[in-house]
Amino acid sequence: MSGTGFLDNWTPVDPKTGDSGEGAPAPSAPPKPSEPATKNVWGEAVDDENTNWINEQRELDEADQKKAEEKKEIPKQTIPVPKKEVKLESPGSKGWNPIVNEIKAARAGKGAIKSYVLMGIAGPPKSGKTGITLDSLTDEEIANGAEVWHIDFDLGGETTKAAHHQGKDNIVVLNPWVLNSNPSRVPYDFPATYQKTLDFLLAAVDQADAQLIHYAEHGEMPKPYLKTIVFDGADHWLNICETTMKVDDLKLGPDGIAVAGKDATTKIGRFNWNIRKNRYNSALTVLQELCRRGIHCYIITHMKASYDGQGNEILGADNPHWEKSTEGWLQQVAYVEVDEERDDRGELTGIVNSYAVVTQNRTSLKSSGKVHLFRRDKDGGVWHGWPGLRDGSIDHEDNVMYGEESNE
Repeated sequence: MSGTGFLDNWTPVDPKTGDSGEGAPAPSAPPKPSEPATKNVWGEAVDDENTNWINEQRELDEADQKKAEEKKEIPKQTIPVPKKEVKLESPGSKGWNPIVNEIKAARAGKGAIKSYVLMGIAGPPKSGKTGITLDSLTDEEIANGAEVWHIDFDLGGETTKAAHHQGKDNIVVLNPWVLNSNPSRVPYDFPATYQKTLDFLLAAVDQADAQLIHYAEHGEMPKPYLKTIVFDGADHWLNICETTMKVDDLKLGPDGIAVAGKDATTKIGRFNWNIRKNRYNSALTVLQELCRRGIHCYIITHMKASYDGQGNEILGADNPHWEKSTEGWLQQVAYVEVDEERDDRGELTGIVNSYAVVTQNRTSLKSSGKVHLFRRDKDGGVWHGWPGLRDGSIDHEDNVMYGEESNE
């Protein structure tokens, strides 16, 4: 073949040695890709203007590579990371799991719970029983959002708050009574009142679990938080449980009046009284669970008279008006007594002193002596309260009397 001009000078080359058949040296290596070519494949000179696009592309590639390297060198700590918000599900919400949160609360309780208080307080009317429980928060606790939830059966909480704690949002008075919606000779719906009372207590359990979990996550209680539950009126609660048993469980009558007579009582039978006891103990069970979660719980009642076989009242033999097994549930028991001073002729002077005496305390072996709660006289008197209730120590020394001496 001839006349092509392109293959006339072609010489075969050994692919293994690179030598030509005539001993000619192997062709030189091609130029590096990174260097722009000065001649084309035909050996013709390449114009510099035709290579500008190659240089421009190379500069762009180098700039992109430099930016990528600079991006890799940015320290991680300089890149802002959005803070994850800790959200605590509230009781009743979709994400609230009672069992899971109860376990979390049990783990968190070690640091948050300082004392266990489940105290029964029994005494005559107007002796300061409600007052000492509503006065059981420290100034620091009030500033941090601590609350007292007062389940008020006999209006004692409303009147005490109005008289001595006006403007204090930390005392939450809860009315457990439910009025009959239909015309009735009995104003209260006893079964509904029973259920409403339990709902208050069960809501307190959810609140206690939630705030213990919050404490574990943040090192402090939320605002507000529950510190104290006052169950004020165990005698009313006993009557509610008995009436509900007669009306709702045994169907002995339509209302509290119909089942109050002797005929209805004789139909109950010896074993059916356990219904009343089980209903009554349901509140104590929840109060015990609240105590387990570090909530200070107080159950308050009046005293009832004792009578002999002839129906005569036995002076000085009054007993607390709660179900007889109540004290077995409690961690502490205190009786309140009122001393009305008399002159040499036996006439009242107008000076009244109230004292509390701890008769049982499972959390301490120390005798608490008499705690002077208040002195009432013509000049207005002095309120001492019970400082030991504020930290759960019970036997606080500030206003305790031993024997005949007082540290007033």
